[in-house]
Amino acid sequence: MIKGVGADFLEKSRIENVFLKFGNKFVNKILSEKESYEFNKKINLTKKVSYLSNNFACKEAVSKVLGTGFSQGVLIKDIEILRSEAGAPYTNLHGEAGRVAKERGVEKFHLTITDTKDYSLAFAIGEQR
Repeated sequence: MIKGVGADFLEKSRIENVFLKFGNKFVNKILSEKESYEFNKKINLTKKVSYLSNNFACKEAVSKVLGTGFSQGVLIKDIEILRSEAGAPYTNLHGEAGRVAKERGVEKFHLTITDTKDYSLAFAIGEQR
C-alpha cells in the first residue's frame, strides 16, 4: 500500500552557488558521513555539484513522503541517500525521520533521480508492505 509520494525539482546553479560560498560547511550540513565519503570521490566541480544537487532533491522528495518537509524535527542529515553497486538510489533514515516513517507506517522507499546539465529531479514513493 502506498503511504506517500514526493518529488523535487532543483536548479543545480542554486546548489553550486551555496557550495562555492560555504564549501565543506554546506557539505557537512546536508550530507551524512557515508554520503560525504562518496562526495569526496567526485573528481571535479561539475560532478560534486551534481551529487549534492541530486541528493538534496532526493532528500526533499523523501521528506515529502514523510509529510514533514524539513520541519517537525526532521533534519536533512536524518535522510541518507546512497547508491547500490548498480547505481540505484536508496535511503537510510536516522533520528526523527526514522521515527516519523515508522509512525506513519512507511516501511520501504522507492527512489529515482534523474538530472541534466542544469537540473535535478527526484521522485520517491513510500510503501507499507
